[in-house]
Amino acid sequence: MAASMTENEAIDRLQRRLKWEAPGPLTDLSNQVTASGFSLLRALAQWVRDLAEEKPLISLLIAFEAGFAVARLGRRRAKH
Repeated sequence: MAASMTENEAIDRLQRRLKWEAPGPLTDLSNQVTASGFSLLRALAQWVRDLAEEKPLISLLIAFEAGFAVARLGRRRAKH
């Protein structure tokens, strides 16, 4: 009887460990982070569209500055 109790306890412990280490919770968390990131990008894109309609020259200047900053950052990180 004692041997079956320890076997059952070991099985329960291993099942809890399997549930804890399974990718299920990480997958859910990853999906939530991805969804919120896309939501943020969608809101940013809508803000840029609205700004472009209201003030096209300022939007062009901001786009130029952002492109210049990305190009400089890329050049710095490039391996020669």
